[in-house]
Amino acid sequence: MKYFLIVILWLNIYSASAQKVANNIDTVYYLLDTTNTTPKDRMWDVGIESQYKYFTVKCPCLKYNSEPTFVYNLKDSGQSISNASLSKIRMVSLPTLIDFAKKTTDLTAQTLCVFYIVEIGKDHEYIVHKTRLLTPRIREASVDFENVTPMPDKKRRNK
Repeated sequence: MKYFLIVILWLNIYSASAQKVANNIDTVYYLLDTTNTTPKDRMWDVGIESQYKYFTVKCPCLKYNSEPTFVYNLKDSGQSISNASLSKIRMVSLPTLIDFAKKTTDLTAQTLCVFYIVEIGKDHEYIVHKTRLLTPRIREASVDFENVTPMPDKKRRNK
């Protein structure tokens, strides 16, 4: 009886831990080459804020008119790869990257994506950074005006 309870307990623990594993994990690679893009076709905003580097697609296409923003920590130097290794990696186009971002930020999505941004570093080497997609947030509308009704002249004199 004791062994039977141990087996039942072990099966329950095993099935509970198996549910934590995501079934559909997609790996998405995007080559970000801002040097070879004409200024009128640039849709990316790249910058550094605090200890993070961010890449924002200037397209309000996510929920709440939010823009897809990918970030990584500057302490993570990334992985340097050669041209031969780069040709083996399947890159996605910008519309496909935006579609994956939409699916990932949708709360009903059943897929989980891991995003990698490939940058061109110094000496024309390719650097792969594992990024995370920021979750869009609801923007609260603030009231910046107030309607004030004028007071009649008779009430002003009585005060």
